[in-house]
Amino acid sequence: MIRETQSFVDQVGIKLNPTDMVRDLNASYKQITEIVRSLMRDAKVIIMDEPTTSLTDVEIGEIFEIMRTLRSHGVSIIFISHKLNEVLEICDSYTIMRDGVVVAAGEVTPTLTEAEISRHMVGKELSSSEIYRPRQIGDKVLELAHYTKDREFNDVTMSVRKGEVVGVTGLLGDGRSELFSTVVGADKPDSGQLLIDGKPVRIRTTSETRRYGIAYLPKNRKENGIIKDLDIAENMTLPMLDKISKMGLIDNKLMSKTVNHYIKQINIKVADPKDAIGSLSGGNQQKVLLAKALNMNPRVMILDNPTQGVDVGAKAEIYNQIMDLAEQGISFVILSSEIPEIQQLCDRVYIMFHGEVRAELPHAAINEQDVMLVATGGKLGGE
Repeated sequence: MIRETQSFVDQVGIKLNPTDMVRDLNASYKQITEIVRSLMRDAKVIIMDEPTTSLTDVEIGEIFEIMRTLRSHGVSIIFISHKLNEVLEICDSYTIMRDGVVVAAGEVTPTLTEAEISRHMVGKELSSSEIYRPRQIGDKVLELAHYTKDREFNDVTMSVRKGEVVGVTGLLGDGRSELFSTVVGADKPDSGQLLIDGKPVRIRTTSETRRYGIAYLPKNRKENGIIKDLDIAENMTLPMLDKISKMGLIDNKLMSKTVNHYIKQINIKVADPKDAIGSLSGGNQQKVLLAKALNMNPRVMILDNPTQGVDVGAKAEIYNQIMDLAEQGISFVILSSEIPEIQQLCDRVYIMFHGEVRAELPHAAINEQDVMLVATGGKLGGE
């Protein structure tokens, strides 16, 4: 069996030991293992559903090389993705669906643009100017002063003001997720201060996070966000069980009222709140988590990869919700490697490289070239 597996591994042109444990492989090689398994079943068509969601750019390149090899061997691939740049890079043809209906299809040509695909997906063309809205920004509500944790982040100083949307970006592994997991008490820093309203605090527990008005949506919602064994309504109201319960019993009327309020406010597409959370699309699952966070009445919301695996239309809805909430005075920290997302949402952005903040840019100065320059270790012209 090992010899047979090795022959299929060789067929896709990669170095992989068939005796290695899958749990020890990186994300891209786990995907490759799935591809090899399909080939061993003599698959003529392979359906790949969001295969690059959690991969780095290098890992995505490895997957694409294998896809090209498979294509040259006569294997057909159905590539399901919300990443428009990847569709243009790897696909020969495309089909666009909206609300369960095919709205466009055609060949992928050199003249086809992301804007054209996006227009079909959401019914109109989206630009960053349609999302971002200037607004009144207040005093500092959260500050980090010389925050340091060995081998993860070093001497980080940053601030967030009332009603402000602040981005933190860089390459994968830049330390931003680790940084904010310490802010919410999931880990502890070696040194530095966290200040709320100018006063030093130390957060150690989830209850303390809530008390200081901080809500945190971690990355990878399927692993760290949704609870698969609970239905939509239960996932949404989990943080407020004390408020919707009387004498230890859940008040179903109050629960239903709360859930329906957020379904309407955030435009969550739900057939029945008692349906399984897994029945929802990625975008609607993310909206449920946003509602869950809002149930905590937060002053600051920390969103790590808030639109990972979400289609263009749902992204626009989530972005507009963030803008609406910021106008109401809620502050946001957006952790994202997607520069267009940072451009569309943020009043300011901190750019990290190897665990350090290397630059800070205001909204008007955020552009892909400068962000990538700093994120890869370069310096801006004035520095």
